[in-house]
Amino acid sequence: MLPISPIFANRWLTALPSLWLLGAGACVAIVSMIVIWGIMRACNPRLALEAKSSLQDGFLGPYVWLLVALSAVAIAFTPLVPLPSMSRSLVRLVTGGEVSKTITIQPNAKLQSIPLDLRPQELQSLTLESSDSIVVRTQQAIEGFALTKAPDIDLVADTPWTWERSSGETNPFLGQRAQLEATNQSDAAVPLTVQWSVAPEHTQVALFPISAIVFLAIAIVYMLFRLIPRRVAAIASATAKEALGQPIFSVALIAGAVLLVAFIVIPYNTFGEDVKMLKDSGLTLIKVLSLLVVVWTASVAVSEEIEGRTAMTVLSKSVKRWQFVIGKYAGLVMVASLVFLILGSVLLSTTSLKVIYDARESSKTDPIWIDCANEMITVVPGLVLSFLETILLAAVSLAVSTRLSMVPNLIICFMIYALGHLVPLIVQSSVGKFAIVRFVGQLFATLLPVLEHFTIEAAVVGGVAVPWDYLGWASLYAGLYVTVALLIALVLFQDRDLA
Repeated sequence: MLPISPIFANRWLTALPSLWLLGAGACVAIVSMIVIWGIMRACNPRLALEAKSSLQDGFLGPYVWLLVALSAVAIAFTPLVPLPSMSRSLVRLVTGGEVSKTITIQPNAKLQSIPLDLRPQELQSLTLESSDSIVVRTQQAIEGFALTKAPDIDLVADTPWTWERSSGETNPFLGQRAQLEATNQSDAAVPLTVQWSVAPEHTQVALFPISAIVFLAIAIVYMLFRLIPRRVAAIASATAKEALGQPIFSVALIAGAVLLVAFIVIPYNTFGEDVKMLKDSGLTLIKVLSLLVVVWTASVAVSEEIEGRTAMTVLSKSVKRWQFVIGKYAGLVMVASLVFLILGSVLLSTTSLKVIYDARESSKTDPIWIDCANEMITVVPGLVLSFLETILLAAVSLAVSTRLSMVPNLIICFMIYALGHLVPLIVQSSVGKFAIVRFVGQLFATLLPVLEHFTIEAAVVGGVAVPWDYLGWASLYAGLYVTVALLIALVLFQDRDLA
């Protein structure tokens, strides 16, 4: 076996810190869940026993195993992660802010030293203001590197001088220590006010607390769901457990993971834009696989249960029809969540590794872990929007399943998927100028969900950030359409003869 080149190995290790942040968040979530379970066991043993038994149902068990796998990766790679710099950035997430300091510059002072308690790498803005004219030097010329000397600042009385990182100007300080030197040519003391703001050197470390909060929040929401609407939760758990037992679920996960890993080495011939193509292809793949699993599960969980008289048996046990429908939909959401959490974690990992592979194949400058983390973060909005699209179509599939069998359900749902993406384009294109085509297009656009709202492939390819308010409006739209689809499902199921 040929030995691995040290340079090749070091390049791949560059992606580890970004993956470590995700795994560390999962590790914190697991520890928090254990602590919460310990408190429950001390205060309410029965509730703690029920929480433990929920590991055997269709959602929480695989979810915990996912967190354990991510935590194991984080623990294994901890020695290879730059913990000091990342720890400083994590501390700055909660301690960052503005600081103001007033120093008296002595009369006829020449290069009076003014040390500042800040790291230049964390500096976001700096403002200097004095009551009289003085000269301030922000950094000294280093011997042999005269070009690094910043020009002196001639402060005019009561006229502030400001530097901001967002302006793109060079940082006024060098090295690991910030220091000012002031020259006062007057015979009177001059007060100098220095105001600065600091922020994390690596804002990407926010991925750690955010992932921990999200992972823990998913577990807490699920436990509350199991405790409050118990009958609905029981139906949802049975649906999720049945879906996990279907071969299509395992096939989708295995095929999706293999293809996502293969995307790392597939040449897209995009002249340096392979990372964007991987994100685009990965999001589409996860969405299609999850839709296939959800539609298949909806057909098995509703249509086949109705035809096999299983639904009639369930409804005979003090379960109302609306509880049956809502429970089935909640189970579909659980299944979709598992697919997105598992394959989404794989996509984030492959995106980080693709940055290294792309640089290696294109002979680019070796990227740093921050580049990998930035690419990972841009995938998250796409995963959220794709998940919203999936649960929206899950509601549509559930409504169709109350009346039709599996094959018509698959055909109708994927027709809606195609038309939901194509109708807005048809209406806006030159074909839409024809009256009949425009009418049909607008009719479909009114009745069918506009799935283009959940597509950000153009933003991903263009490197444009997706604003949070857009995610909020997309969530609201998905929620409204899901509500309408579930109401239709309730109406269709209410009149369905189960005998």
